[in-house]
Amino acid sequence: MSKANLDERQLLKRNKAGNQSFMLLAFLLLADMGLHNYGIQWLKYPLSNYVIFMIGVGSYLVRLIWNGSYIGPGREGLTANSRSAAVILLSILIAVCIIIAARMSPSPIIPDGSASGNAILIISAAVGVVILSLVYWIRRRNNRDEA
Repeated sequence: MSKANLDERQLLKRNKAGNQSFMLLAFLLLADMGLHNYGIQWLKYPLSNYVIFMIGVGSYLVRLIWNGSYIGPGREGLTANSRSAAVILLSILIAVCIIIAARMSPSPIIPDGSASGNAILIISAAVGVVILSLVYWIRRRNNRDEA
């Protein structure tokens, strides 16, 4: 047993999800490089790599939660509902702070069409809220099936 108290099935599913997400990330980066070589640029340089990275990491996190491989069966402490509520409230607070900070600073889009740090922060906050929504929905679906 690992420090996270995952059983063997959870460890196998976690490792499988990690390997497949890494391969997805590598293939998406290669596809982006190939498209860029043919003159097709769907986003400017730093933003395209960031979006591809978020797709890879997001797919890994969603698959971990979907398979129930993110926490072991023998965890003590906070209940799942109170932990979920605390994480959701904290992430919404952070997302609101990021959006307010980005709105108070200069324009997030530079006139030549490339993205600045503010646009990347806003996208990060939005992706985080989407991932938390998916986590909540998956947990409710899994708990409904067990009941």
